[in-house]
Amino acid sequence: MNKSISIVYMVTFLAIIFGFGIASIILPDKDISTSENRTLSKLPYISIEAISNRSFFEDMNQYVNDQIVLRDEMVRIYQKQQNSGMFNAMLFENMVNAKKPHKPEDGTIVTDSRIVSKLVVTNNKWLFPNTDKVLHTHNIDASTAKLNDAVKFAQDQETETFFVFNPSRTKSLMHLYPKYLQTDAYAKSKNYFLSKLDKHINVVNIGDKFDTFTKAQLEELYLETDHHWNIKGAFTAYQEMITQISKMSTKFEDKPMSLSDIHVSQLTTGSFEGSYNTQINYALDPKKADRTIIYEPRTPFTFNNFEVINKDGQQTVTNFNEFYGFKKGRSTYSYGTIYGGDRRKITYENSNANNKLNVLLLKDSFMNPITPYLAQHFTKLTVLDNRYYSEFSLKKILTSEHYDMLIIAFHDDNLFSGTYHFEKKDDN
Repeated sequence: MNKSISIVYMVTFLAIIFGFGIASIILPDKDISTSENRTLSKLPYISIEAISNRSFFEDMNQYVNDQIVLRDEMVRIYQKQQNSGMFNAMLFENMVNAKKPHKPEDGTIVTDSRIVSKLVVTNNKWLFPNTDKVLHTHNIDASTAKLNDAVKFAQDQETETFFVFNPSRTKSLMHLYPKYLQTDAYAKSKNYFLSKLDKHINVVNIGDKFDTFTKAQLEELYLETDHHWNIKGAFTAYQEMITQISKMSTKFEDKPMSLSDIHVSQLTTGSFEGSYNTQINYALDPKKADRTIIYEPRTPFTFNNFEVINKDGQQTVTNFNEFYGFKKGRSTYSYGTIYGGDRRKITYENSNANNKLNVLLLKDSFMNPITPYLAQHFTKLTVLDNRYYSEFSLKKILTSEHYDMLIIAFHDDNLFSGTYHFEKKDDN
C-alpha cells in the first residue's frame, strides 16, 4: 500500500471518529428514547469533587452512550441483527423436542426464539421480558408492610377495603418462554407476597380463576406484543372481581355484565403499537401483530359526570367517548389509546347504580380497560394512580372524604414498585 492511500485511510478514519464526537457535542441532547421507553442521561455535573468519584466516569460513559449521534439508527441495526435467523436460541432444543406429543390445550409449541435487546421473541409472534429468577423477599416485605398499614388505616375509617391481585402476563404465559428461561420464581414470589399480608385483608385473587384455564385459553387473554392483557382477559377479570367482592362485602352486592351485553369484534386494520414491540423498533410487523379483540357495550356507557386529570395535573377530557374505546379510522392503536392510558385521576358518577356507594380505586395500568365497567356498579368511583403524584397520602385522602369502599388493584408481577408508596412524604 503506497503512502497516499495510507494517508487517505487515516484521514477517513479520523474524520469518522472525530466527526461522531463533534456532531454529538454540537447537536442538542435528547430527553427520551421512544423505542426504549426511558429517559436518556444528561451531562453529569463536572467538578474536582465529582471527578474524584468513580460514579462520575460511569455517569459520563452512560451519557456518551445515550447521546452519541445516530444512536437510534445504530440501535435499530443492532436489533435487526439480533432478530435474524442466525440468533435462534432454540435450534438444538427444537431438534430434541420435535417429536414430543402435544395436545391443543397445551397451547403454542415454541419452535423459534431469540433475545432482542433483552426481550424474548417467540415464534415471531410473542414478545416477553427476560425472566427474573430471584425471589426478592426484602422488597416484598417492604411492600406488604405498607399495604398492611394502608388497609388497617382504611378499615379504621370504616372504609371496607379489598386488595385485588390481577394475573400478570409473564406468569400466565410462562410456557411460551424457551425452557432455559422458564422459572417458578414468579409463582413463588406471589405466594410469598400473599403470605405476608395480614389475615383480615379481603384478598380478591383473580389468578385463582385464571389458573383454571388451559394454556391455550390463557393465550387468548393477553396481547402478543404488549405487557398487558387484552379486553377479553380484562373483562374476565372484571367479572370475577365483581363476583368475589359481592360475596365478601357487607355493603355491596351486584352481578357483573355478561358477554350478552357486549358486541364483540376484532381489529382488522391499522398498526398496533405494543409496548414491547416499540422497544425493539417493531421487529414484529405492527400491521399483523395483535389483531386485538374489541368489546363495545350494546348499551353505551353514560355517566352523569366524568372528569379526567392527566399526569401533569391538567384536566384534559370531560367526554367519556373521547377518552375510552376503539376509534374507527385511526391508523395506529395502542393499549393506551384504546383504554384511556395512565391518568392521575378519573372520576365517574353514575346515578343508575343500584346503591349510593362512594368508592375509591387505587390501581396500576392493568385496570385501565376495567374502570368504566366497575363504574356501572357504584354511584361514584374515583380512580387514582399514585405514580403520577409527587406527593401522595392515602391517609389524607381517606380522612378528607368518606369512602364506603377502597379497592387496591395491582397485577401480581407488580410486587415492589412505586405503586406501594401510599405515603410518599414518609418515604422521602
